[in-house]
Amino acid sequence: MKVLLFLFLSLNVFAAHIDEFAKEMDFQRNYDQAITLAQKENKPLVMIFSADYCPWCRKFEHRTLKSKSISELLKQKFITLVLDKKYDQETFPKKYITHFTPAVFIIDSHSKETLKETVGYIKKKEFMEVLNSVHKSYTDKK
Repeated sequence: MKVLLFLFLSLNVFAAHIDEFAKEMDFQRNYDQAITLAQKENKPLVMIFSADYCPWCRKFEHRTLKSKSISELLKQKFITLVLDKKYDQETFPKKYITHFTPAVFIIDSHSKETLKETVGYIKKKEFMEVLNSVHKSYTDKK
């Protein structure tokens, strides 16, 4: 009985981390709502897959996503969605299922095609280059 209680509490703690991070960063947590918002605002969707057991995910969150320059760029030019790779699998299209974390899919909100995909920890400068490149090509196309 104690083992079951421990497992239940652990799952709630894991899910809570993603929810707290999303709230702190003002990221979306629901794919359907995020894609609708991205379409309405004519912005690409940045979909980030994380996992609570992943130390590279924490590093990506703290060193890259929380940096002021990245955070501001995401808020201004993208709609950002963060999902738990394991616990949110039923809430987004299956074509985005990945075995790796962190993983980022940047999606054209209208065609729902992947514009760019990255896997693994990305440093701030490299992620900034990816975001700027995708944003430029997205706005040039529209």
